[in-house]
Amino acid sequence: MTTEPVSGAARSPRLRPGLVIAWMPSSQRSATLARRLGFDLVLLRRVGFRRPWTAPFVYPVLMLRTALTIVRRRPRAILVVAPPVVAPLLVLPVARLTRARVGIDIHSGAFLDRRWRWSLRILRYLGRRADACVVTLPSLSRQMEGADRMIVLPDPLPELADSAEPVPVRARPARDRATPTVVAVAGWGDDEPLAELAEAARGQPWNLLITGNPRRKLSLPPNVILTGLLAPEAYANALRRADAVAVLTTRPDTLLSGAWESVALHKAIVLSDTAALRTAFADAAIYAGPTAACMAAAISEALANRRLLEARASRLAGRLVAESGEQVSLLLAALSPQEQP
Repeated sequence: MTTEPVSGAARSPRLRPGLVIAWMPSSQRSATLARRLGFDLVLLRRVGFRRPWTAPFVYPVLMLRTALTIVRRRPRAILVVAPPVVAPLLVLPVARLTRARVGIDIHSGAFLDRRWRWSLRILRYLGRRADACVVTLPSLSRQMEGADRMIVLPDPLPELADSAEPVPVRARPARDRATPTVVAVAGWGDDEPLAELAEAARGQPWNLLITGNPRRKLSLPPNVILTGLLAPEAYANALRRADAVAVLTTRPDTLLSGAWESVALHKAIVLSDTAALRTAFADAAIYAGPTAACMAAAISEALANRRLLEARASRLAGRLVAESGEQVSLLLAALSPQEQP
């Protein structure tokens, strides 16, 4: 486990130093929020991430490291990520001792993931005592009953690394320059229909790259390859070079980080057909049903209408930058020390 501070690009002197604290190895949302707020990002990596049985062994260490980070750095404001609920449960009392204001950035997994739904009552209790609670969707804010200050803030558009680093893959299908490439952004979570997606590519005139560290076996046709976990620069370049990007989930109220990254790069996107995603991305994406046949048809449609979708993504990106700027300003005001009585 390591602590990784990342300096924000535009600090506010009133809030220096502010911290965004996340108990995870990486988080595009947290990194982007830290930059937009002018805070430092503190990632506390844990052994056995996404393996619940390791929690009793590593959480005490993470709690100690979090407390020491706050005491040593004396931030004036903290935005802590949940889940796990243990993180804000610790940060709130420690921050009060150091007179820091506290916001909780509640990711959708806290409401939708069976591993964390049990902790929602505790999260609501913490939300009533925090200076701000941040969620990605209005439907999720309604589940935080009693919280005084709710801010709905979908992922701000990220700034992706840019370099000439190649994209390493474990195998390469035979292809020529005329063969389109589709990149599937995957974290290999339980909500991602990757088996159906791989089957959707079978026999298609395009290649499919699935990112992320594989956590289960898939039956792969010849035109599907697994990239493995990519370095940030290689990952960004994979998206830039893609003819289309697919980001899929079976959860109804989830906004996908890969979708925001694709919009930031003005890519043709294929998303799952959910009300939340349709509301957020409107006509800037093609929406796929849960079956392999539906996914294949959606990807083919996105490739056929690539230029139109790229133009729509560009327009959406401009609107999202303006809207997220307003919400980030609200969050910054809520965490401002000048609001203390």
